[in-house]
Amino acid sequence: MSMKVRALLSFGVVLSAMWLSSCGHYVCKTTFGSATCTPSGSGFTTGGGGNNLSQTAFVYMMDDSVPQMAAEGLNFANSQTFAPISSFVSPVFPTGLGVNGGIAIVDKKYLYMPFQNGTLYGWSIDASTSDLTAVPGSSYILGVSLSTVVADPNGAVLFVGGPAGISALTINATNGLLTLVGTTATGGIAPTQLETDGQGKYIYALVGQHIYAFTYNASGVLGPVTGSPFSFAPSMAQIAGEATGKFLLGITAETGGGSGATDNHIYVISIAAGGGLTTFGSPTVTTYFPGFLAVSPDGKFVYTFNQSFGATGLINDPMEGFAFSTGTLTSLGVSPFSGLDAAFGLFDQSGQYIFAVADVPNSNLEGEFAYGVDTTSGALTSTLPHAGIAGTGKGFAVTDEP
Repeated sequence: MSMKVRALLSFGVVLSAMWLSSCGHYVCKTTFGSATCTPSGSGFTTGGGGNNLSQTAFVYMMDDSVPQMAAEGLNFANSQTFAPISSFVSPVFPTGLGVNGGIAIVDKKYLYMPFQNGTLYGWSIDASTSDLTAVPGSSYILGVSLSTVVADPNGAVLFVGGPAGISALTINATNGLLTLVGTTATGGIAPTQLETDGQGKYIYALVGQHIYAFTYNASGVLGPVTGSPFSFAPSMAQIAGEATGKFLLGITAETGGGSGATDNHIYVISIAAGGGLTTFGSPTVTTYFPGFLAVSPDGKFVYTFNQSFGATGLINDPMEGFAFSTGTLTSLGVSPFSGLDAAFGLFDQSGQYIFAVADVPNSNLEGEFAYGVDTTSGALTSTLPHAGIAGTGKGFAVTDEP
C-alpha cells in the first residue's frame, strides 16, 4: 500500500510531499529491522556500470516509528555505487521520543538530532564503518517539542529550536561534547526552521510570518539585531544561506494545495552589516513551484525541487537550476532537468553530489538518488541506481566521509 503525506523537512524545515511504502508493520526502509520490502522492486536502474567514483559519502535517515536509523553510502568501501550500508548498526533509542527535529552534521565528524520529547542526542561518525558512537554527555535535556536544529558553519556552535526559543550549545571539537550556553526567546512559538548566514555571524529563525535574527559568536552568546523580527510578504517557508554571508534565499512552498495559492518564485534577501534583512531585487521566476531549495557549498548554484498540486495530490516536477552571483539568479541553460522529478535533496560538503528523494521511473515509489553536479556548469547527471525506498522527511542528512 502506498500513500502520500505532507511532511516537514528540517534542515531547513520545508513542506515536502513524499511516498511512504508500507510493509504492514512499519514504514519500509532498506536497512531498518527485518523489512521484507526490497529497494529495487521496480527493476529500475539509472546506470551503475563504468563509474569512476573518488568521493565517499554517507546518507543517514531516521524512522521515528521504529525508532531506528539507516545509512546509505556513495562509494562505501570503494564499492563504486550508491547503496544501503548493510553493516550499519543503528543507535538504540528509547520509546517516547516523538518526532525528530532534523539532523545536523558538524565537520563531517559529529551528528546531532533533537526530538519532540525535549532530548538532544549526539554521536561521532566512524569514517570506516559509518557507525555512530554517542558523544560524551549524550543525551541532553533541553525542553519539550524540539522542532529544528542547525550547526554554525564554523563548527563551533549548535542551535536547537523549540517553544522556549533558540538553545545555543558550544561543540567540543575533540570529542563532540556539547555545553549549553543558554536559550533566547523567539516570541513563544517554536521555530519551523533555524538557519545561519554563510559566514557564521548570524542565526535566523522562521517563526510564523516572521524571521527572528540574532548575532552570535564562537562562545554561543546571542545578541540582538536591530529591526528583528523581520516580516516579508509573502512569508517564507524555507530560507537558505550562501557562502558569502551576504544573502539568504527563500521560497514560500506554495503549490496550490487545497484552496492555497501557487508561487513560482525564488526570493533573495540581503543581509546587511549587523544582520538586518531587506528584500534584494525582484523575485526570480521559476518554471515550476518550488517546494524545497538547495544551495551549493560554494554558493555558485541554487537548485529547486518542485511540486504541483493535481487531482491525486502533490506531484513532483522536474528540478531547476540557477547560477547565483552577487544576489542575482540566472537560469542554467540545461534547466529544467527533465526526468529528475525530486521532492527534496541535500549537497555533500564537496558540492559534487546532490542526494535526492526522487520519483523512481516505472514505479509509484520514491527512492534515494545520488545526482552528480558539474561544478563548472551546474549540470546534473544521474548514472547510479537508486539506493532504496525514500526516507520520511526531517531525519535525513548527508556527509562526506570524515
